[in-house]
This record gives sequence, structure tokens and C-alpha cells, in this order.
Amino acid sequence: MDRLIFVLTLLAALGTGLLAGNFFAFSAYLMRALAGLSAERGIVAMQAITAAIKSLAFLVLFFGTAVLCAVLAGLALLTWGEPGSGYRLAGTLLFLLGAFPVTMLIHAPLNTRLAVASPDAKEGRDLWKRFLSSWGAWNHVRSLTAFLACAALILALAASGNPFTH
Repeated sequence: MDRLIFVLTLLAALGTGLLAGNFFAFSAYLMRALAGLSAERGIVAMQAITAAIKSLAFLVLFFGTAVLCAVLAGLALLTWGEPGSGYRLAGTLLFLLGAFPVTMLIHAPLNTRLAVASPDAKEGRDLWKRFLSSWGAWNHVRSLTAFLACAALILALAASGNPFTH
């Protein structure tokens, strides 16, 4: 069981880390770049990004990481008191209660609304202004929670030690 938990934790750490990096890119520079465009060009660019992100690779990474975190949260409770279980539970909950629901409940609906907006219409331009502030602020939240989830899962790995060496 130790080896299985170690491998699952490693995969979850990699998943949360990759997602944190992706989300961070939006917070660090992509949203600023989009905000610097005219509303029409910004809407079209974000519509293209939203369409492209719906790739098999991203969906497997995002939902696969969520499934791994859910399994690991249960395993952390079952193995409570063993080295790394507290960090493991913290990391999984940071992702499951932070980055995952922010994406599903805030970003996905905002992206869906923007996907059908007309870049040339006043309503589309008004939506773009609201989109930039709301989407960007919540992206900081999911970036931070995904990063902290990754850090906690790395600490869980360090605390539990490598089960393949003994």
C-alpha cells in the first residue's frame, strides 16, 4: 500500500503542479496581454483559447488530477497518523476545494458566456470588461490553491519517504 500511495501522491503532485503552472501563466501575463487588446480582439483571442483548452490532454490532466486527489484524500484518512498523511490530506483538499471548483463553477461558466458573445456588439464589449476583472481575480485563487496543493503533496512525499528503497 505504501508504494501505491507514494505513486498516486507523486502523480497528484505532478498534476497539481502542471495545472498551477498553467493557471499562473494566465495570472502572470496572459490576462494582462488580453486586457491590452481591444475588446473585439480580446474576445476573439479568449474564445480561441477556450476552444483550444478543451483538448483531451488538458481534460485528462484536470479531471485525472481531481480523481487522484479524491482517492488520495480517502487514503489519507484511512492511513491517518502515518508520515505524510496530514500533508496529503491538505494537498488534496486544497485542490478539490480550491482550484477544481473555481474552474468548474466560475471559470467554465464565464468562458461559456464569452464563447457566444459577439465581439462587435456592445453587450459583448460590456461582458469583456466584467470578464477581465472577475476571471482574472478568481484565476489568482485557483493558481494559489493549485500551487499550495502541489507543495503540500511534495511535503507528503518527503515526509513518507521512498518506499522503493526498502
